[in-house]
Amino acid sequence: MSSPVAAHLDTVSVRADTTAVLPADCIDGLTDASLSETGDFVETNYLGGSGYKSRVQALKDTSADLSGHFMEGDAPQSVLRDARDTGSTVYVTFVFDPGAATGSKGKRIPMVVNSFDEKMTPGGVVEFSCKLLGNGAPVAV
Repeated sequence: MSSPVAAHLDTVSVRADTTAVLPADCIDGLTDASLSETGDFVETNYLGGSGYKSRVQALKDTSADLSGHFMEGDAPQSVLRDARDTGSTVYVTFVFDPGAATGSKGKRIPMVVNSFDEKMTPGGVVEFSCKLLGNGAPVAV
């Protein structure tokens, strides 16, 4: 019987290049991370068919949402803000199973930063939220 996988938010990392992830690349203050992988489908109906639509997958896409506490001086958060300003690609690594064999731990995805927002609530801490869009195929790590 399968069992749930524990979430390891300390294993979500960001780099400006494809070099192997270092512990310093983990996003400090991260409280929530989500990764979405979708596919576009094209209808492939033909005359004389069953009368029902059939589909084939065309392009695939990825997106991610990250949020947490804004940490001044955190290098990965700075990489995200810089990429928002320049439009450059960042490499986000999601590790789902740190104990797995190489190639089965998770995935590194080239992404562009769609938005990076800071939220300030009186009496609270500054929080950030970041939306990323896929910019290429994921690579197993």
